[in-house]
Amino acid sequence: MNMIALMGLIGFLGFLGFYTGNFGYFGFFGFFVFFTYALKKYDELFDTYVKKAATTAFFTSVVLFCAALCAVVLLGDPALIPTLFTLVFVFSVMVFILRLIIYEMVENIRSREE
Repeated sequence: MNMIALMGLIGFLGFLGFYTGNFGYFGFFGFFVFFTYALKKYDELFDTYVKKAATTAFFTSVVLFCAALCAVVLLGDPALIPTLFTLVFVFSVMVFILRLIIYEMVENIRSREE
């Protein structure tokens, strides 16, 4: 089994939105997309793609967290912290997913050409 599919379990946190009435939890349903990797063969090439996508997402989050902290300090409004940090987290996960999808699409295109 492809271990990245286990990230899909985080999607079950979205059901807390129904229980608590906080609609912010519904964003966790986006993690269900990782269950699509359960049947994908985990080989060295896919491992490399995951590492490349994770590296890009990590450095994106570091830069954006620094920018968010600077924005909070410059604006002097600590109430922005939860919103900005949520946006940084969402953007970082989106970068990871999109980079992984792009790597897989390029692999599929190359395999068809051969």
